[in-house]
Amino acid sequence: MRRTIACLAVLAVAACATEHDKPGPLAPGVRADAPRDTIGVMLSWTPEQTLLNFRRSDQIFAAHIIHHGPNVRALPRAAVQIDPVVNQSDGLPAVSVAQLMDAERITGVIAVKDGKIILERYAFGRGPGDRWLSMSVAKSVTSTLIGAAVKDGLIGSIDDPVVRYIPELKGTAFDGVTIRRLMTMSSGARYNEDVVDLRSDVALAGGEEMIGGVPPLVAYAARLEREAQPGTRRKYQTIDADMLGIALSRALKGRSVADYLSEKIWQPFGMEADASWIVDKAGIERGGCCLSITLRDYARLGMFMDEGGRAGDVDVLPEGWIHDAWTPQPSEPNKYTIGYGYYWQIRQDGGYEAVGAYGQSVTIYPSEHLVIAVNSASVDHHGIGLARWDLIAAIRGAGQ
Repeated sequence: MRRTIACLAVLAVAACATEHDKPGPLAPGVRADAPRDTIGVMLSWTPEQTLLNFRRSDQIFAAHIIHHGPNVRALPRAAVQIDPVVNQSDGLPAVSVAQLMDAERITGVIAVKDGKIILERYAFGRGPGDRWLSMSVAKSVTSTLIGAAVKDGLIGSIDDPVVRYIPELKGTAFDGVTIRRLMTMSSGARYNEDVVDLRSDVALAGGEEMIGGVPPLVAYAARLEREAQPGTRRKYQTIDADMLGIALSRALKGRSVADYLSEKIWQPFGMEADASWIVDKAGIERGGCCLSITLRDYARLGMFMDEGGRAGDVDVLPEGWIHDAWTPQPSEPNKYTIGYGYYWQIRQDGGYEAVGAYGQSVTIYPSEHLVIAVNSASVDHHGIGLARWDLIAAIRGAGQ
C-alpha cells in the first residue's frame, strides 16, 4: 500500500532528482568522509529505528526545551466523533483510518474543527503524552517566529541582508541574500538536498566541529557556491532555513529560539506540554528541522495560525503576515499544490500546510476552521505520498 507521489515531496523534503539531475559535488573543502550532520544520522536510521527514535529524538540529540505555561487551551471532544472511510486514489480498496495508519506507519492523527476534537487516533504504542519529531514542519515555525521578531523590532525587515545577522557570510554565496530570500528558498546557493544520499549536503552540513566559534552550519554555508542570482529561482534546500534560524538566534541577542517560541506562542496560546528543539553544535536551534511536539499541540499550532496568529489576545505577528506567508512565492504549481510561501505549502483544495519528511504535516483549512495533524514513520524518506492526501480528504469530507 505504500505509495509516493513522484516529485510532490519536493515541497516537503527534497528537490526532485532525475537521471539528468544526479547529486552534485560536495561543498568546497568538505571531506569525502565528513561526519554526518544530525539530519544525516536520522536519514541513516532503519525503518525500525525511525519508528522508535522519532518518539525520543530529544533523548538522542542535544535539544532545548520549549516550556508550556500554567494555562492550557482546552481541546474538548465534539459531541460527534467521525470515523471516515478512506477512499484510496490509486485504485486500492477503501480502508478505515485504523487500517491506513497500520499500513502507512502513521503514529498519530488528530482533527480539530471549531476548536473541538472530531477525531484523535494513536498507533504503534504512542499515546497523547508522547512527543514526535517534526522534521521540516519546523521550517514553518521558524518563518513564523521571524514574523514575531519583525513585530517586536528585533529584525528590522525581511528585506534585511542575512549578513547583517551572520557577518561570517560576507563574501560568500549568501552575501546579497535577504531574509525574504531565505524564507522563499531562493538564495541561489548550490546545495544538494538528496535525502537518500548520505554524502549529500543535507546529510553533512552540520557534522563538522566548531572552529573559531563559527557554527558548523555557517562554515558549511560559507563554502557553497552560487548557482543562481538570489530571488530568481526557488529550490528546496534546508540550508536556507538553517541560516534563517541562526539569523533569528543572533537577533534575539542571548535568548534562545526555544525560549522565544515559548514566550510568543507556547505559553500564551496554551500548549499543554513542553516541546523540544534539537540544536546544532553551536547550541542553536535548527531552523530547518527537528522540533518534537505532542499531537494535540501540533493541532494547537495549526489553530494559532487559523486564528490569525493571536495568542492570549495579543497579535504575535505583523498585520498581513499570514496572508503573505500563505501567498505562493515564485515556484512551480502542480496537480496538488499552488505553490510554496514562507515555508508553508499552499494546497489546491484551499488548505495550507507545514510538511516534513517521513509523513509529518499540519494542515489548515481557514474557511472551515479545520486543523488536521498527522505524524508518521514512513519507510520512505519522502513520506506517505497519496495516502496522506487521501486521509486528509476523508477527514475533511466527514467533518463537513
